[in-house]
Parts: sequence; structure tokens; C-alpha cells
Amino acid sequence: AAVLKPLCGRVPQWTLAFNAATLSALLYTRPFADSVPGPPATIDSTYELFNAVLDTPFVGVSQIFVVDNVVSGNIIALGLLVQQPSWAFHAVGGSAVGALTGLMMGAPLDEVLHGLWGFNSALTALSVAVFYEPSPQTYVLAGAGAAVTAVVFGGLKTALGAFAVPALTLPFCAVATGCYLLADHVPGLKLR
Repeated sequence: AAVLKPLCGRVPQWTLAFNAATLSALLYTRPFADSVPGPPATIDSTYELFNAVLDTPFVGVSQIFVVDNVVSGNIIALGLLVQQPSWAFHAVGGSAVGALTGLMMGAPLDEVLHGLWGFNSALTALSVAVFYEPSPQTYVLAGAGAAVTAVVFGGLKTALGAFAVPALTLPFCAVATGCYLLADHVPGLKLR
């Protein structure tokens, strides 16, 4: 992390140190090189669809901590709500935008339902809420940033998949940096 400080300048380091260390280890050990995907997920009833719509954003929030559990996602969102209500809204909303973007891009349903298309987007939207003063432009930036993060996730997932490693939080780091750097260039966006 100390090495990254001069490289990042005024931009927060986000999770770059985590990504560098983890990707190095995963590229060396290649634990996912021989993994076989499971059967595709299906939604067979209106009830299952309704539950999936309600649960998926919270599962995406739980995936920030590498947990695939709707109850954990609700507990995390509740903690954010207690700390700062807009943070909970941004995290859950960002996860929902990421999931919807993934579906529109043709992502496998099981990946979306397990929150893999939502957690990076949740982090990007949350970073906008944490670093910017609330304004209409901030909400637009959070939503657009969440959608762009999902697109970047799709690209990095494909590129890094060739090396049998996941994208981790690189999409969040890239898009959150872009969002942060917009502060001096977009009227209505003011850093805290």
C-alpha cells in the first residue's frame, strides 16, 4: 500500500493493494485452472422470480466480503443504514444496477443471482456516496458508475478468464477512480 501512495496521487488507493497481492498469488497457484462450471441456474416460477429480484442486490452486497448470502447482505445494508442511510441506498442500488446491466449483457443467470455482477457496482456507487456531497448529479454519477462498472467487470472477467483468475475488485478500482476524478470537471459534483 505504501508503494501505491505516490502512484495514486490525490486519488484513494481503493483496493489496489488487495488486487495486486491476490492476483499475484492466483496467477502463481492457478487454483481455478481446472474448475468446471456447475449447471446453469433457472427460475421456474413467478415466486422464484420475485424472490430473485428482491434477493439479488443484497447477495451482491454480501459478495463485497466474499459471502454468497442474502441475510449477510441485509445485515451489511442495515449497518450502512445505521451509519449513513444514503450509503445503504447507494450500495444496494448499485448492486441492483450491476445485476441488471449484467442481465442486459447476457451474463449467465447463476452469476447474476450469486451477486457476482453486483458487488463491484455496489462498491462504485458506495464510493460516490462516501466521497461526494449529495446532489442530483451525485445520484446520476452513482447509477452510471455502477452500470459502467458492470460493463468493465464483463470485459475483465473475459480477459482474466483466459488466465483462470477472477476480476476481483479491479472494475471498481478503475471506475471509482474515474468517478473521483470528475469532481473538478462536472458542475454539481463536489467532494466532501
